[in-house]
Amino acid sequence: MITLENDYIQIEIKEVGAELCKVYSKQTGLDYLWKGDPQFWKRHSPVLFPIVGKLLGNSYTINNSKYELTQHGFARDLDFEVLNKTNNSILLETQYSEETLLKYPYKFSLQIGYELKESRIDVSYNVINKDDKSINFSIGAHPAFNCPISQGTSFNDYFIEFEKEEHPILHSLNPQTGFRKKDTERVKLDKTIPLSYNLFDNDALMFEGLESKKISLKSNKHEHGVHFYIPNWRYMAFWTQKGNAPFICFEPWMGIADEENTDQVFETKTGIMNLDVNQSYENQYSMEFF
Repeated sequence: MITLENDYIQIEIKEVGAELCKVYSKQTGLDYLWKGDPQFWKRHSPVLFPIVGKLLGNSYTINNSKYELTQHGFARDLDFEVLNKTNNSILLETQYSEETLLKYPYKFSLQIGYELKESRIDVSYNVINKDDKSINFSIGAHPAFNCPISQGTSFNDYFIEFEKEEHPILHSLNPQTGFRKKDTERVKLDKTIPLSYNLFDNDALMFEGLESKKISLKSNKHEHGVHFYIPNWRYMAFWTQKGNAPFICFEPWMGIADEENTDQVFETKTGIMNLDVNQSYENQYSMEFF
């Protein structure tokens, strides 16, 4: 476990998956990140790469060759090595291997960075094409926050707050299959969504085209929460595990799960991006704790 800290927060990161595992605020005395209790969900903040969501049949084709890949890909379970570290920042990297080439026939480097700026964490993703041909991929984040954050409150005492009133496209999953329904709808959202477990009866809430670049988790019972910044992401999902799990995930994505009736060609799947030889793709999000 790797520790970074400043005068405001202390965080812990695992080298497996370069996964953020703990966020403790020295200012509020609160732990904000979900502890990964396997009774509900064993992860904390996994990176989703080289796919986001679930593939039909857990498989896809490239140049008429079939490959198998489970939901959200494999990066969350790979070993990362530290490229650079200071007291308040770190850059980690994983690369292709013989094992990954059997599942995903591209040579790549994936770098994940964390930098502390007072009570804020900037998280960066950098995908580098190491192949002699263009590569295809998608990427996303999956951080989970304690909800409730503080004692004496419950999940229903919290809400999601947008900067603006929103009119995004809502994507829905079939909860029996985990695949995306073909039909979408444009919905009107108020600036706040009160949390309740009933919101997630059909799995995640998945929005495309949000205009707000800051989305917050707040409570009606106290002044603490999280500001979540998403400058350049196509989708934003919110999720919690069934069974009254005490956490809520804020998930910025570039890709999304397969539709129920989709083809198997990788390049044509929704959200799959193309990266030329010797090129890189960068994106980032930030979390501020108060």
